[in-house]
Amino acid sequence: LWQRMYDSFEDDISRQTLLDVVCYRLTANPSFMREYQVRLNEQYFEDFMQYDKEVFVDAGGFDGDTSDEFAIRYADYQKIYFFEPSAKNLKLARQRLAKYKRIEFLEVGLSDIAGTLCFNQEAGSASCVTTVSDSSINVDTLDAVVTEAVSFIKMDLEGWELKALEGAKEHIRRDHPKLAIAVYHDSADFRRTFEFIERFNLKYKIFLRHYTQGWSETVMFFLPAA
Repeated sequence: LWQRMYDSFEDDISRQTLLDVVCYRLTANPSFMREYQVRLNEQYFEDFMQYDKEVFVDAGGFDGDTSDEFAIRYADYQKIYFFEPSAKNLKLARQRLAKYKRIEFLEVGLSDIAGTLCFNQEAGSASCVTTVSDSSINVDTLDAVVTEAVSFIKMDLEGWELKALEGAKEHIRRDHPKLAIAVYHDSADFRRTFEFIERFNLKYKIFLRHYTQGWSETVMFFLPAA
C-alpha cells in the first residue's frame, strides 16, 4: 500500500515529501527537514489545486484563520460552511470573519454518525475529541448537515479526519470535490486517508505537502483529474 501510494503521487515533490516525513518520524534526525520551512499561511493554498468559485467546507475551522486566508485569496468563492464545535473558538471566528459574506457558521463537529462526544475545549487549535473530559460537543455527518453540492473540503480535526470523511461519503461520491486532508496526527493516517479515497475509484491527482520543520502539518491533496 505504501508503494502504491508513493507511485500514485502526481509529482516528485510529493514523493520526496513522503520519504522525508516518514524518515524524520522514524529517526528524529533534523537533516530530513532541512529543505522545509514553516509556511502556515500557504497551507491548503497550493496553485495546483486550481481554486475557482468554490463551495468550501472548512472542517475544523478553529478561529477562522484558514477561512480568512481563503476568502482573501479567492474572493470569488460561492459559500463557506464553517464547522467548529468549540463555542470559544467559534466566537473568535465570527469576529475574525465578520467582514465576509456567504459564510455559514456551524457549532458542530463532523463525524461518521450523529451524536455527542467528549471534547477538550481548552487546547486552542489542538482541541480534540477525547475519551475523558468534562466538556462535550454535538457531532453530525457532513452528508446530513449540508445538502448542496460542495467543491472543496478541507479537514484538520486533530486525528478525527477519517471519521469525518466516512460521514462525507455521499458528497465525495456525488460531488467529486477537491480535498485537503491533514494526515499528520497519526502516522497511519497517510495510508488510511489514501486508501479511503482510493476506494471511490474516482480520478484524482494526489499531492503531498509539508509545512513545518517538525512532524506536524502534513496535508494530502486530492484534485479531480480533468
